Amino acid sequence: MKQMKFLLVALMAVVMGMSVTSCMNGDDNTTGEGYTVAKVKDNSFTSMTFSTYDGYTLVTKEYYSGLSNVNSDDFVYLAYTYDRETDIDASTKTISITITGAQKVSGNAVNGIMNADNDLYKSDKPVITISDGYLVPLMFDNDNLVLPIQYYAKEDATKHTFNLVYYTDKLKGDKNGEDKNDGLTLYLRHKSTETGESIAIFSYKTFDISQAIIAYQGKYSSYPSTIYIETEKSTSTDGKVPETTTPVSITYTHK
Repeated sequence: MKQMKFLLVALMAVVMGMSVTSCMNGDDNTTGEGYTVAKVKDNSFTSMTFSTYDGYTLVTKEYYSGLSNVNSDDFVYLAYTYDRETDIDASTKTISITITGAQKVSGNAVNGIMNADNDLYKSDKPVITISDGYLVPLMFDNDNLVLPIQYYAKEDATKHTFNLVYYTDKLKGDKNGEDKNDGLTLYLRHKSTETGESIAIFSYKTFDISQAIIAYQGKYSSYPSTIYIETEKSTSTDGKVPETTTPVSITYTHK
């Protein structure tokens, strides 16, 4: 339930984007707060260092025990505070922070399969959306895809898992035996061991799609210019998985 509360707070905090900072009320209050997806650069077990999508380095003032399970190159979602007058080094884009909440969001499987084996990775629950006009998928770097997933849960978000699949024999997706899209196509799958889910919550999840990109480059001799994420999308709480998928596309530039 503690994780559920954090995810609900996260949903409210990030309705304006992946990386958010704000100021506490009061003219004399110099405390700022931020929320962001970040990549772990170092976990020394006395302090931690993270990098953000927009090029900042976040350095913790003290160790945060809630992230004892993360290593370098893992991804986390952070809620934090900092002093706007003393904790920001604009010349190096470094911010000293105190973590107030955190969750590991990486480690989600990406499976390359033959189209005929799709039944092995079927969803048993839909998602509400991964793109609502404010929150949209993006590439953190060349290899790591960030998905802002909204879905229904009951009381334990750890009972929900997400993975991506791509068809090694149909890298552009499949529609009646033909290519569905004009770029690399990934299918988001959602499984849950809960029943009676009715609370709409939110969580960022990151996926290392490097092997899918390598497979695409090997087949077409070029990197994809567009990545499609096909989702089984439903706003109903009945838990039924739609028979058709809905695509969300993002532009991909290999740097």
